[in-house]
Formats: sequence, structure tokens, C-alpha cells
Amino acid sequence: MTRPTALLRQLLILELIQAHITRELARVKAQMRAEGLHIVERQDGDMDIRIEFRVGDHYDEAVFMRKMLEAEGANRAKRTGMISR
Repeated sequence: MTRPTALLRQLLILELIQAHITRELARVKAQMRAEGLHIVERQDGDMDIRIEFRVGDHYDEAVFMRKMLEAEGANRAKRTGMISR
């Protein structure tokens, strides 16, 4: 059985990480606005995420492989101690 204080510590740390992520999301969105980057359309598929975007008058699209994003997210979470895998 996990010690209650260990679970409480994990909860508090995760709450702090969540606050950091919320601030980082706001910072990235503000940077997108400042650079005139707007998401026109986003399509989430099983294999990838397709985003059509606009920067000023220029339209373009990008495709991000879901497995690569998941691996990078898991790697970053592991390095910060969010997950123990």
C-alpha cells in the first residue's frame, strides 16, 4: 500500500505542474497572437493531427504524427517526474 503522505505529495506536485502548464499554454497562445498565427481548422485522426493555419495572408497546413507527439509528451512527462514509466 502506498503511504498516504506520498500520494498527497504527488497530488500537490501535479497541481503545481498543472499550474505551470496553464501558464505555458497562455504564453504560447499570446505568442501566436503576437505573430499573427491563427488556426483555421484542426482535424484529429487516429494516426495524425492535421492543422490548417494562417500567418497574415499566407495559408498553410501541417501534419503531426500522433505517435511522435505521444512519445515526446511521455518523454517530457517522464523527465519531469510526472509519470514513472
